[in-house]
Amino acid sequence: MTEKYAMTIAFTALLIYLAYRSYRRINSYQDYNLAGRNTGFFALVATLGAAEFNTATLIGGASVAYLYGTVGLWYTSFIFVFVFSIYALTVAKPYRRLQISTIAEFFERRFHGRGAETTRALASVVTLTFTWIAPATYLAGLSVVASVLLGVEPLTTVIVITSLCLVLSLAGGFMTAISFDIVAYVMILVFIPVIFYIGYSNAGGFGELKKVFDPEFLSFEPIWDLENFGFAAILTWCFQNIMLYVAAPWYGQRIFSARNERVAYRAMLVNTVLIVVLYALVATATMFSRVVMPDLDKPEEALPRLVLEYTPPIMQGLLLVTLLLVGISTMVAIWNSAVSIVVNDLLKRYVFRERSDQFYVKSSRIVFLVLGISTLVFALTFVGNILLVLTYVSVFTALLAFPILAGLYWKRFTTEAALGSLTVGVVYVVIALLADFPYHFVSPVGIALSAVVGTIMTLAAGRKEIDPRVERFFATAHGKKGELEHVEA
Repeated sequence: MTEKYAMTIAFTALLIYLAYRSYRRINSYQDYNLAGRNTGFFALVATLGAAEFNTATLIGGASVAYLYGTVGLWYTSFIFVFVFSIYALTVAKPYRRLQISTIAEFFERRFHGRGAETTRALASVVTLTFTWIAPATYLAGLSVVASVLLGVEPLTTVIVITSLCLVLSLAGGFMTAISFDIVAYVMILVFIPVIFYIGYSNAGGFGELKKVFDPEFLSFEPIWDLENFGFAAILTWCFQNIMLYVAAPWYGQRIFSARNERVAYRAMLVNTVLIVVLYALVATATMFSRVVMPDLDKPEEALPRLVLEYTPPIMQGLLLVTLLLVGISTMVAIWNSAVSIVVNDLLKRYVFRERSDQFYVKSSRIVFLVLGISTLVFALTFVGNILLVLTYVSVFTALLAFPILAGLYWKRFTTEAALGSLTVGVVYVVIALLADFPYHFVSPVGIALSAVVGTIMTLAAGRKEIDPRVERFFATAHGKKGELEHVEA
């Protein structure tokens, strides 16, 4: 136990140093908010990977693999082939070209006229919903890790980690987040394969899995009749994540910060491959943990218990730090996104206009404090239901994907159509959640209704002349300098 505490303290000291270094490098609000839009290839791959590789999916998804074998591989790994490759091919380059700071600013640049401000405000509220609640799910995952590997009570864990993350985040904002992500990702790349090997070697290889899993859970054929994780739920989760990440403000913030569009695109493609492989290693390691620990009462403890019971103390310390960094880096990443939304989309736009950079940096730090307190309150509620909570809070953000994609690739898509599609989707999802509709009838139907309403409203508007502002938007987003010069002329 002494070794684990010593390593935890050592890495805490490293994080404090990185936060201080970020603090010294802040010269403007753009530095605090977007790292000066100068994030290079390796740093972007690291921050994209660390932002996704979180304890909510890691611990929650691992519990699915413990219970249902290869179902967990589908749920936590294979779906990201589609999620991130679609992101790279559709929005990575346009987002960077547009020089925006938040997803709501995309709506501001694309949509004009009557209803434009309402559409932008609704986008702000929707993106803020996820980023305000999601950090608590990651904190809940961290409480599981600390409880198993350090014997620390959940309440103590959430208070200590939230306080630490707050102090560190206040210093350098998004620069701090990227610094943490680089350290976390290096640890992930080294020690996730180690966790896989620990599971593999102690279980005795792949052949031992058939002793604890039914044949259907060792096959990759779809299984439709599981109550919460049947293949319909997997397809829904995949579809929802595709839509979610298109509109994800924390991923957007990283792409917005890229040095250029080429860096944004290539980093996203590399991230796709690495995330799929890393999550597959985690899920498979958890399957092996069932061989050596077949009767766990809490499947969410499978991964940390594998580390606790089958590795020497020094290795436990390193793996503990890796798991803690996974959760901390993602929580800081989502916090930064939430603060960016509040300051850029609400305070700067509606309350405190045309203030100094120093004023907005101070405002960001105040928002961090409020966010930290709310995260503490939410976190203890989510322990034991981490993955399901993360699933449901992501539904609303996914509704932004259709108006974003239509806005990027359909010039005649109107402001009224964007507002109508968003409104219908949000209203339906609220009703579906309150009425406890089956999961696969929530997000897919909401997005389908959003798409149908948006399409009908655009077609009903007829073939009007394209607004020059929309032409300029398209020329900028798709890198067509010739068209941009023609429009401006």
